[in-house]
Amino acid sequence: MTASAFAALLGVWLAAIASPGPDVVQIIRVGSRDRVAGMACAAGIMVGNTAWILASLLGLSALVQAAPRVLAVLQVVGGAYLLYMGAGALRAARGTRAAPVGAAVPAAPQLTPRRAFGLGVATNLANPKALLFFAAVFAQFVRPGMGWQWMAAIAVTLIVTGTAWFVGFAAAVRALARPIQRYGAVIDAVTGAIFAALAVWMLWEGLSALAGFS
Repeated sequence: MTASAFAALLGVWLAAIASPGPDVVQIIRVGSRDRVAGMACAAGIMVGNTAWILASLLGLSALVQAAPRVLAVLQVVGGAYLLYMGAGALRAARGTRAAPVGAAVPAAPQLTPRRAFGLGVATNLANPKALLFFAAVFAQFVRPGMGWQWMAAIAVTLIVTGTAWFVGFAAAVRALARPIQRYGAVIDAVTGAIFAALAVWMLWEGLSALAGFS
C-alpha cells in the first residue's frame, strides 16, 4: 500500500462514519436522553466496527489473494455504492430544509450504560451500511502482499479515529444538534462530492481490471 492509498482509505472512512446512518441516528437517539448512555452506545458501535475491520483485513485479503478478479468486482460494487451514497447526499443538499432534529429522532427509553453498549454493538453489526462498506468499499484497499505493518497501521488508525468520532459525537450531541441542523446542506454537499469523486476512481480501476481479465 502507498501513502496516497492509505490517505484515500482514511478519507473514505472519515466520510463514511460522519455521514448519516443507523449508527449516528442511534447515538443521537440515546445520547439526547443521557450523555453517559450515549457514549456507551458509541463505544459499542466501535466494537462492532472493530470486528468488521479485523474481519475485512484478515478474511477479505485472503480471498483477494486467492482470486484477484474478486478485487476488481469489489471495486466496481464499492464504486457503485459510493456513487449511490454520493448522489443521495447531493440530492439531500439540494432538497428542502430539514425537519427539526427533535421531530425526526424518536425519544429513547432510559438505558443503563451496559444496555446502551449492547445496543450499540447490535446496531452496528446489523447495519447494512457497515456491511456494504466493509464488504465492498474497504476491501478494495487491501492489496495482496501489503504486509502486516500496513494492516496494523490501518486497523489502529481506523479504530482510533472511529472511536474519537463516535464517542466525541455522543459526548457533544446536545451541543451539536443545532449546528448540524443549520449546516446540514453544506455537510451533505461536501460528503456527496467526496463520495462521487472516489466512486469515479474506484469504478475506473475496477472496470479497467475486469477488461484486462477478458
